[in-house]
Amino acid sequence: MNEVEKLRKEVDIIDKKIIELVAERTDVVYTISRVKGRMNIPTPDAKREEVVIKQVRELAVANNIEEDFAEELFRKIIAYCREIQKIKQ
Repeated sequence: MNEVEKLRKEVDIIDKKIIELVAERTDVVYTISRVKGRMNIPTPDAKREEVVIKQVRELAVANNIEEDFAEELFRKIIAYCREIQKIKQ
């Protein structure tokens, strides 16, 4: 295996971890929505989402990732989680 193939294997492993983490996040968000439902707390929570986006932008800067890219990525993840909540309700 040459160096490029070895590095691509590393990327494949990282990609798998990213998908697994998004799935894990989705599961936790779904659990939150069920708990909020039992407590009669509305979902979604726009204020919480903006806190998350602010944190993501800060993490992006700290990790040398473009802030707008990180925000766009997480807005997509948040939108996906919202859809999952609707489907599973």
